[in-house]
Order: sequence, then structure tokens, then C-alpha cells
Amino acid sequence: MPFKIEPGRVIHFNDYEVIDAEILFKPPLADKPVEVTASTFARKMTGARIQRTMLQMIMESLCVPLRSVVNDVLGVPYQKEGNNLESGFDTAGLIQYVFNNVEGIGFPNEISNQIKAVAQLPINETQPGDLLVWGTAALPTTAGIYIGGGKYITVDMLSEKVVIKYISRKWLPDFVGAIR
Repeated sequence: MPFKIEPGRVIHFNDYEVIDAEILFKPPLADKPVEVTASTFARKMTGARIQRTMLQMIMESLCVPLRSVVNDVLGVPYQKEGNNLESGFDTAGLIQYVFNNVEGIGFPNEISNQIKAVAQLPINETQPGDLLVWGTAALPTTAGIYIGGGKYITVDMLSEKVVIKYISRKWLPDFVGAIR
């Protein structure tokens, strides 16, 4: 196998099993995107295809399936301005965490900025992983991540934890849009 990926590092081996290319990286955290911190390539290496493959490997390693992330966050307690499993989540922090881990991208931590970062869609076009927003674009009142089957995850303020909820028809008049 000429390529190997490990946390924060992807490498390529030449025909003699010697490392001839390496990229070091930091995964996305909060609103910061993935960061390539260092790269080295052997002089005689024709690297465009290899570099592309290595970068693709990095992005694939950062993107965890939505179902896995949902399972990890369910039941995590509410924490004002929280955005991680250890300290807990508020709604915007939960959304940021999901986008960081499912999409492998840095994402804003305020719902009003999250709305501006992505394209809006009607509810009948939602797909798992889309951001759902209620209220108005200028003043969102609640949000969550659609997981399919008419359900979404959000931070429930009554139970003060991350839960799965059903999209309610009575809330549709306040629906701003699904955002991808």
C-alpha cells in the first residue's frame, strides 16, 4: 500500500517502501477549517496525482457518517456556548460540531452566521445533514440538523440535552428553510 493515513498525517511510500511524501494537518475545529501545517515531497517525485490523492484521503478521514455523530451527541447536556462532547452544547455549538465532523469543514458558531454560510432550500428538499431553521432569517428561534424520516437533532431546552425531535406541521409556518 503506497499511502497511509494516521491522525494528523498522511504519507506516501515509493517503490522501495521509503516515505517520499508527507502532509501534516490539523482537523477543522469550531470555525477554523482543516489546516495543512507542513508538507514535504521528494525532489524527483511527479506529485500532482499523489498530492491530490493525499488531500482526498485527509478530507475522507475527517468526514464521519452522520449516524455515528448523532449517536455520539445524543444525551449530551446543554451548556451555554458549548460546542464539544466534553463540556456540552448549545444549539449553535451542536450544529457547528456536526458540520465539523460530518462535512469536515470549519463552520460559524452563531446560527445567524450559519444561515449566511450555506444555501437555503424548502423543507420538501431536505436531506440528512441539512440545517433546519425556524423563526426568521434575521432572528432564528431554533434550529437542528435533519437526520431523515421527518426527524432532526437539536438541543432541547426543556430536558437540557441533545435529543431527536420530529418536524411538527404546526411549526412549519415559522420554518425559515433547510440549509445545505
